[in-house]
Amino acid sequence: MIDYNCMIGQWPFRYLRKNTIDDLKKVHEKHKVESGYVSSLSSVFYNDPFEGDVKLFNEIKDSQYKMVISMNVSLPNLYRDIKKANDNFSYEGIRIYPSIHKYDLLGSKFNEFCHMVKEENKKLFISYRMGDIRLDYLYNQQLPDISTIKVLANNPYDLQLYLLNLKSQEITSLQDKFIKSPNVYFDSSDIKHETFAREFLKKEKIDHKVVFGSFFPLYTFESNYLIYTKT
Repeated sequence: MIDYNCMIGQWPFRYLRKNTIDDLKKVHEKHKVESGYVSSLSSVFYNDPFEGDVKLFNEIKDSQYKMVISMNVSLPNLYRDIKKANDNFSYEGIRIYPSIHKYDLLGSKFNEFCHMVKEENKKLFISYRMGDIRLDYLYNQQLPDISTIKVLANNPYDLQLYLLNLKSQEITSLQDKFIKSPNVYFDSSDIKHETFAREFLKKEKIDHKVVFGSFFPLYTFESNYLIYTKT
């Protein structure tokens, strides 16, 4: 099993007791998770996400983990940033945070960005939300309109696309998109509101589109693991 939604680093809004690569390795080994696509939690709020990715690369190199760099599409010189990553890292995907960085997912700049991701043949991870937005008070997230996500779920850029941290009702609203669109997946991190989550997904005929995502270290790993494997 692979964890498609895990991170290491600092979170500015609360103290995380376990947020290092060693912590991640221990919890994965305990639950027989083979590997994971890892991003830098610190990079989310850095003016230059590259600074957090440098540390991430040095921590996970020579391990079984796959690096996912972080990008802020609202920043200038995206082509330069991707080239810089190509020159310095071996990485599998790019992760973006529209609820934090607040940009138009249907705008021309995002369109240009997606074409770059396609050209580089990288996976694209989109974090729809970052944790429980009811707990935000220092910095308020702005969730993209779900209709925008519906457009992206049609996969107009022919990407390998992972939509992270969607809740059950949002997944249901995208049901036909997941069924019809190849290479579009969602993770299990926020489906915990369903008592029998996997049965719910099977009933909706989209259980083949869910991948395991723990959202470590912001969510409790064990609860997400049990929902994904036991319900």
